[in-house]
Amino acid sequence: MISEVKATESKTTTFKQEARAKLRESFLRAVSELNGEACNILTFEQSVLQANFCGLNLEGHEFLVRDLVTPAGLIMPAALVRTPDVLALQFDKHLL
Repeated sequence: MISEVKATESKTTTFKQEARAKLRESFLRAVSELNGEACNILTFEQSVLQANFCGLNLEGHEFLVRDLVTPAGLIMPAALVRTPDVLALQFDKHLL
């Protein structure tokens, strides 16, 4: 009986690991598809920034953008944006 429970737990764990791996792969493909795409960034200060998306760090706490245009009209060649400071990140591109 104990061996049957362990076998069931092992199958469940394997299934969960495979599901997580597929979700992670899909997420990484979506992020890579957005590389170089124009985006609008809505911040908690209610500012809208424009930039070109470049990527996301491993933990998802920051993302890199290029040609960031601030509300004051300043253009930053590259910037690292903290996700806790962002309400929304909007892209025009539709991913399937």
